[in-house]
Amino acid sequence: MTPSVVTLQEVLRHHRTLSRRGREFYENLLAHGDVLAVRLDYLPGAMLWLVTTSNQAQLMRKAREGRTTSDVCVMSLAEAQELFTTVGDPMPSGLYEVAAWLLSPAPEDFSTPAPDESDSVDLEEPEDPS
Repeated sequence: MTPSVVTLQEVLRHHRTLSRRGREFYENLLAHGDVLAVRLDYLPGAMLWLVTTSNQAQLMRKAREGRTTSDVCVMSLAEAQELFTTVGDPMPSGLYEVAAWLLSPAPEDFSTPAPDESDSVDLEEPEDPS
């Protein structure tokens, strides 16, 4: 599988057998902003839908209820921005920038930093206050 990015408009243009109801659902999603399908070989199911708004993400997740959850991932721009910020990467400003970062190869000199003692979690039993 080759990693790639495809817009939802391109998917709709080439997927002529989609039901009228399905087509209306996806066209309604597009009314709220861009939607990208990103093929990533390191994800379960290898497909990530990047959507502009949290509402789009919620609608797509709700539409998939009852189906296998590992075949498709959905991430809003806000969720992607939070993820990138959390791991210390620059915050992407748009869906195409998120897709570019996700498709880029890992650095060749990838080394895990030594654990910081302040980040450790204390699993000892709490003392009895009495």
